[in-house]
Amino acid sequence: MQSDVWGSINDQGVVTHITGGNFAQSSITINGWLRDFLWAQASQVIQSYGAHFVWAFSLIFLFSGRGYWQELIESIVWAHNKLKVAPATQPRALSIVQGRAVGVTHYLLSGIATTWAFFLARIIAVG
Repeated sequence: MQSDVWGSINDQGVVTHITGGNFAQSSITINGWLRDFLWAQASQVIQSYGAHFVWAFSLIFLFSGRGYWQELIESIVWAHNKLKVAPATQPRALSIVQGRAVGVTHYLLSGIATTWAFFLARIIAVG
């Protein structure tokens, strides 16, 4: 049996706490409480927020249609040309359909990656 608050109970009825924190010491400060109790064994979950950022970022572009995607592509091309790491190319404008297709693709793939990252983080943290 597992509980997010207390820990696990083995066959002999002994509770093994998820955290090693001492509530009497850690609860007197906000950071101590967050570190030892709220975020205990949550490093994998925190790391999985990278996929969530990509998902949210792509959602912005999906809502905007082609305009922001075009801006992003032109900014990347400009940076590559400025640093001389790519041949001089000029991007062509995306149609609205192409911009939405790029947005939907990024949204779906990063949504899948976010879901997988959270599931994987939970599996690692608990089991």
